[in-house]
Amino acid sequence: MKYSEPEYAEITPELRERLEKFRDEHEGEALGNVGSRILFEDDRVRIWDLKLEPGQASDLHHHEHDYYLIIQSGDRVAGIMPKGGPMDFFVGKIPPEGNTVRVPKGNTEWAFNCGTQTYYEFLVELKDT
Repeated sequence: MKYSEPEYAEITPELRERLEKFRDEHEGEALGNVGSRILFEDDRVRIWDLKLEPGQASDLHHHEHDYYLIIQSGDRVAGIMPKGGPMDFFVGKIPPEGNTVRVPKGNTEWAFNCGTQTYYEFLVELKDT
């Protein structure tokens, strides 16, 4: 698996409507976990996994640390920010061989599987940066 800059998909009017509907329905949710479960944690890193079937979303979460996504499978995943955030949405395209992406801290979002395949990733938070 390689490291590369994320590639983004076009947000069609139909997809925009779907993402806006999700955000409206989940507005006001409390912050939750970054991933499905913590696999490992020490003073330097916290490693999560996250599995989303098509149409499923993560908890609303905030990234307190810089992190790496090690994406194992999926085809498209959206980041949905609460209203009033720095951006509305983005949709990442996932190459068939997966991808590793470095992401800076600071976003608050839901991860939403807007694709047709199971999305699975490991997320490595860098606690000592």
